[in-house]
Amino acid sequence: MNSDIKAVIVGGGILGSSVALHLLRAGVKNCTLLERDRVAQATSAAGAGFIDHWAAGSPDSSGSEEIALTDYAIDFYRDLNAARSESPYRQRGILWMAATEQDWTYVEKRLTEGPADARAIEPAQIEAMTRGVVKASGVYRGVLRPRSAQISAELATRALGALFTAEGGHLAERTPVVKILEEGGRITGVVTPHGRIDADIVVLAAGAWTNQLLEPLGQFLPIAPLVVSRIVTEPLDLPGDLPLLFIRGHASGLPKSVWAREENGRLLFGTVYDTPARYSFVDGEVPDRLDQVDLDGVLTVQRGAKVLADAIPAFAQYRNFRVKHGVPGFTPDGRAIVGELPGVRNLYVIAGCNEQGVTHGPGFGRVVAEQITAGKSNLADINAWRPDRFKDKLTSAREVVAAL
Repeated sequence: MNSDIKAVIVGGGILGSSVALHLLRAGVKNCTLLERDRVAQATSAAGAGFIDHWAAGSPDSSGSEEIALTDYAIDFYRDLNAARSESPYRQRGILWMAATEQDWTYVEKRLTEGPADARAIEPAQIEAMTRGVVKASGVYRGVLRPRSAQISAELATRALGALFTAEGGHLAERTPVVKILEEGGRITGVVTPHGRIDADIVVLAAGAWTNQLLEPLGQFLPIAPLVVSRIVTEPLDLPGDLPLLFIRGHASGLPKSVWAREENGRLLFGTVYDTPARYSFVDGEVPDRLDQVDLDGVLTVQRGAKVLADAIPAFAQYRNFRVKHGVPGFTPDGRAIVGELPGVRNLYVIAGCNEQGVTHGPGFGRVVAEQITAGKSNLADINAWRPDRFKDKLTSAREVVAAL
């Protein structure tokens, strides 16, 4: 590859920071990462930090390619933590739990379709493993997947940005991209409020704002930007060696599953919900700052968690909390959209993470970097996520929501 090639990456979240670092390490030395606000300011700041084999035993159509990404991420984040101590990494496993026998069918799939080291675990073992954070009387059974890990998504993303600059990359924060430039079907650069930046290659990793930047090029990716919220409590003296907790429990009108983890002694938890503000930005533009999202969804998360407080009493014990919102992109088939856009040469996208951006981000960074510099990736076949696989059947975010 021409060593003078100029690459611009748009978006300083976990996906953009990952591809920027991998491109730099693949030999693209003239590499610029542009972020509208600060690195890890938007959806990546609200990431749960789970690193799990979602492709094994998950209700989507992902498969061996995503498993390869996950295995890569576990090792990548471990090495990142060794290089940058401010990006805490812990490999404590993930514990999927059924609150009732009725919920066990869902959880058991994490055993029968999961990694080879997954194993069933009984209520008394669960209480002992979690040092009483989970009560045996509140759960039916569980599945432990010990290889899974956890990080601080926000700190890990910042660590990637710091490594990128330390190794010679150029990071420009407070530099939003207002236009992507192309001429004759080929990328020529981007425009920011500070002027034009010429580029031979542009990688668009702008998350919920992806389609806003693609619209002037006549492009649309079948992604629905859906709001998720997470809650972080005051310190509750939770043990630092907790596995990731994922509890399934039927409750009419409330989320059926809630995830939780320890973070600096605090309880961090959330869920997927179908109440406002879930669909706030499906029919309009996503605001520049996600603190403009209303709090209706937070109330749903709180009510859903309190229903499961018999299993995890901390869900009802906290008195103060902070909220962070994210707007991940969701695709109809549960797989990301990654690769070169048809019709615009040298414009690559990484989008539609389906709330799995932290798990798959490092792998996507490597796959795209290898595709750009070598024509293919040794990690996974990028065609698994090709942008044109829906063949223009979906032309709006509302249609994508209907297809989910």
